[in-house]
Amino acid sequence: MNKSPINLRPLLKVPKERNPKGIALFSMAYLNRYCETGREADKKESENLLRWLDRNRSPEYNDAAGWGYNFDWQNARKFFLPEYHPSIVVTVFVGRAFLQYYDATGERWALDTAKSAASFIRTHINQKRINGFDVFTYTPYDSFVLINTNALAAGFFHNLNNHIGSTELSNRVEELFEFVVDAQADTGGWYYSMPATESHLSHDNFHTGFVLESLYEYAMERPDGHPTWEAYQKGMEFYRRNLFDDDGAPRFEADQRYPYDAHASAQAILTFVQRGTDQDWEMARKVGQWSLENLLDSNGYFYRRIGRIFSDKTPYMRWSQAWMCYALSSFSFHSDRKE
Repeated sequence: MNKSPINLRPLLKVPKERNPKGIALFSMAYLNRYCETGREADKKESENLLRWLDRNRSPEYNDAAGWGYNFDWQNARKFFLPEYHPSIVVTVFVGRAFLQYYDATGERWALDTAKSAASFIRTHINQKRINGFDVFTYTPYDSFVLINTNALAAGFFHNLNNHIGSTELSNRVEELFEFVVDAQADTGGWYYSMPATESHLSHDNFHTGFVLESLYEYAMERPDGHPTWEAYQKGMEFYRRNLFDDDGAPRFEADQRYPYDAHASAQAILTFVQRGTDQDWEMARKVGQWSLENLLDSNGYFYRRIGRIFSDKTPYMRWSQAWMCYALSSFSFHSDRKE
């Protein structure tokens, strides 16, 4: 249905439901506002959404916390995933929301749930050996290896391990990031999947942002010249030079401008604000301004994407609104701290 230029959901009577990944993003947006303003109401809204996520884990597993989309999902020709069956990506983002809540509040239940999410990934997501590395697939049921998902898992594990200090988890983080560094193309970008010949995308925008955002904390803790530090710096330069137009519009891929997508805009803001150099802030402002001028409807919601011929102006809650809400809250929070 997301390939249609018009919104078919009302016609087909698709029910309105909560998407776990979207809920995690909104929770982190409320948490950013709480950290910026100290408003207890924002903290409570963040907690309420996390409590809902805790009650709505994937029902197939009882030993650890995993999450999936609230709809059946076909990933190209690689696999079919029924509704609420868990995936590495959804579980990482939900786990990140619990971990960030713990960082902001010190409430132990949130850390325990983040630990359970990490345990789920390590225990139940399939693994495959690629180029000498043991890496994760997308789900417990497939053999499809993506670079960005392994980076996301490694970044989540690393941030979690800063609280729990597990040597075993530290070693797992190191192996996953070595895989990500090894998979980097000479240009500085990353293909979507491994091997690259199986990828339907080349160097696309928001998956590149996922990799860079995931690398950042680990890379910054390594000395200048370390392979991970160099991969991050080279990747950021590729990202900035090849995946944005001069006015801040996020190109879909390095060799393809259209469609310009809200998800890419949001991830770009998050990626540039995270490192926060003067050049990064300028890029984040450009992307944000372009998004407000080109993707924001007069009714207050963000379009999904602007195409060369057709544009998708459907108000997708998870794909567009949750991502932009989280990104803009991060921009506001970090700009307040910067000043």
